[in-house]
Amino acid sequence: MKILQVNKFFYVKGGSERYYFDLCRLLREKGHEVLHFSMQHPRNQPSEQAPYFVSRIDLNADLSLKAKISAALRILYSSEAKKKITKLIDAYRPDIVHFHNITRQLSPSIVDAIHAHSIPMIQTVHDFSLVCPAHLFFVNGNPCEDCGRGQYWHALFKKCIDHQWDSSLLAVIEAYLHKWLGIYRKIAKLLAPSKFIGSKIARLGWTESRIIHLPYFVPPSPDYSTFNDGYVLFAGRVTEEKGIGILIEAAARLSGLRFMIAGEGDALHKYREQAEGRGLANVEFVGYVEGPDLENLLKGAACVIVPSMWYENLPLSILEAFAHGKPVVGSRSGGIPELVRDGETGFTFQPGDAEALANAIDATVSNEETRIDMGRRARTLVAGEFSPEFHYKQIKRIYEDLL
Repeated sequence: MKILQVNKFFYVKGGSERYYFDLCRLLREKGHEVLHFSMQHPRNQPSEQAPYFVSRIDLNADLSLKAKISAALRILYSSEAKKKITKLIDAYRPDIVHFHNITRQLSPSIVDAIHAHSIPMIQTVHDFSLVCPAHLFFVNGNPCEDCGRGQYWHALFKKCIDHQWDSSLLAVIEAYLHKWLGIYRKIAKLLAPSKFIGSKIARLGWTESRIIHLPYFVPPSPDYSTFNDGYVLFAGRVTEEKGIGILIEAAARLSGLRFMIAGEGDALHKYREQAEGRGLANVEFVGYVEGPDLENLLKGAACVIVPSMWYENLPLSILEAFAHGKPVVGSRSGGIPELVRDGETGFTFQPGDAEALANAIDATVSNEETRIDMGRRARTLVAGEFSPEFHYKQIKRIYEDLL
């Protein structure tokens, strides 16, 4: 098959991009031709289709009034993206199109372009953008579902986007416009990495029969060992919804244990100050880490911590920890309990409860035999239903059914 994979970022920005590139690689290894469509960026990986990518836009930059109006129109319905993907389709004639994250930088105008060519489309649901203008179901430190079933106006009054009226108004207009145009209804199937996100978007306005549960995948690490270097690890975005503040409070209760925080984010400075203000010598921020450096951090960790406050989908950080034989301590939020099974692959705790998090971490690292056994169970789990081979069989059948 000739498969067009579409994502607004063409570099590894987060877990959804890691899955995007892993899937492209897997499909190529199985003999399929993989095409790309994305946005131009200095960090992009090479692609033959790069000349068709849309021009770069940085929505966090300090833009002029004219640039802000242009960006707003592009978010709502990008004529550039529609024209460029049409040219790509005419040049390559893909059999099927697989969307990932397309809102804002690309806009769903590309759905209309592909629909006009009668090419079947599917989309992996990496976040809550189908039912939430802010994409997170998280505002003011807590999960929020007020915008479910099309009541998007709540996002304006709660100022869900950057705590600003103008950004929130644009997001609300975007959500209503795309709903009224029925753009996403033209996508044949939605692939839900976790049962949680599938059931949530079904309950909040989408037909359950259109949703297929298809988890992410990760290959088991060939360097698996039961070794640990006496620290616990968080690896991900350093933002409020990821629960870093709660992790620091748990570290204060476990002063004899080292905490490594790997990642960047808009709240990094805030949490550095929190740790310094508490005088915590056992908390170390190591910045953004990837590749061999991340592998080494995982190898040395006693366990991995996922203290999220928001509804996580199916965190790749958990699957990567499991692949290295590391148990995980994670909050009982979103799809996390589908992976972290108490006493089997790690322990869960109530989101936002620093004392419960500290107790769960202590229960994981204080008994070495239990820790190693949970790590082995976790590795066995990813070698089965979260393996590349299992994933390929599932997605190949989905593609073939649509064709």
